[in-house]
Amino acid sequence: MPLVTRRNLVVLVSGAALFSGFRFGHARLARPAAPAGPLSSEAEALVARAWKGLDPSKVLDTHVHVVGLGAGGSGCTVGERMQSMANPAEYFKFSIYLGASGVTDLARADQQYVERLTALVSSQRPHGRLLLFAFDRAYDEGGRALPDDTEFFTPVEYVASLAQARPELFVPCASVHPYRLDALEALERAAALGCVAVKWLPNAMNIDPSSARCDAFYEALARLRLTLITHAGEEKAVHSEERQRLGNPLLLRRGLEHGVTTVVAHCASLGQNPDLDAPGNPWLDNFDLFLRLMREPKWKGLLFGETSALTLVNRVGRPLETVLRDASLQARLVNGSDYPLPAINALMQTRAIVKAGFLTEDERALLNEIDRHDPLLFDFVMKRTLRLRTAEGEHRLADGVFMPGADVFPRLAQAGGPR
Repeated sequence: MPLVTRRNLVVLVSGAALFSGFRFGHARLARPAAPAGPLSSEAEALVARAWKGLDPSKVLDTHVHVVGLGAGGSGCTVGERMQSMANPAEYFKFSIYLGASGVTDLARADQQYVERLTALVSSQRPHGRLLLFAFDRAYDEGGRALPDDTEFFTPVEYVASLAQARPELFVPCASVHPYRLDALEALERAAALGCVAVKWLPNAMNIDPSSARCDAFYEALARLRLTLITHAGEEKAVHSEERQRLGNPLLLRRGLEHGVTTVVAHCASLGQNPDLDAPGNPWLDNFDLFLRLMREPKWKGLLFGETSALTLVNRVGRPLETVLRDASLQARLVNGSDYPLPAINALMQTRAIVKAGFLTEDERALLNEIDRHDPLLFDFVMKRTLRLRTAEGEHRLADGVFMPGADVFPRLAQAGGPR
């Protein structure tokens, strides 16, 4: 057991108190339940403006996490580090996630998570659909699972069952580690279950996207027309600095060379990595390495970016300004919420977005009202409201960002596309 310092003890007690606060509805860092009463007419008007120009049947939130503890036979797991008070910072984070997703009873954690998510999206009028992520374990280079390095695991069968039960709300996304000995068979199963994409988080899963170990996997992805949605940039959940190098956007070229449709989560908007194209490999912002990939003509039609986390307090700034200003870049972006993160006050601070010049104070007040009712709706309306004012006029996220086409998710189009 690690040494419990005075600082860790403070964090531990705070985390325990915070979880208790979540259970009894007093937490300030996350918003587990909607308040009573309808939205004001002004907030309703802002929601209506957000939907203007969109076809709800084509709207897809492309980044929604599903997590659980295995309650009800879901098969989900959360790593021991996050559930143990011996790791105060991890336990604190776990407590925040529980509160943000509306979990108050660990014995029903999995059901409560899904019930909350279902209630949020189904209560919206109108509503789009959510792409639900499975999440695979970490594996070593020999294809052996690394349970101690796995923060959470969500099986594809569980996610697929949720989508099959509510196809008007959910679309399933698999997660298959390419080093697994049964990786190709797992991909085939995922496709048969109706999955339209595969989710990776290389830094956490121990995946080198540039490794030859991935070649057969890439070939199968391209053949099955499964889109790869992969994190790039820094990942705060990773403890090893060496693993952060796996988030270098330039490593994604190998999959692109195999013809894999690839979506880069968060537009790689956090942290730095070595520039593998330059002598001496100087360090650059991951966002700049992502932009370089996007500007390489041969990846047009294969490489896309994704908006989740661009409005979080630790990221808001140049990346968001860049995508708002560049219409050609927006033509290759899709929208994602990264739920449940929008329900965490510590990460989602509208005051910082106003300070950066992307919202007005009046808009902030209305968005905060929407947020107290529905953090998913808040994330959507906020991104539809954001603008960048320049001498050329106002720049907003285009309608197409919220309605990804067949070039991004060919299997979704193949299955019938919009509802």
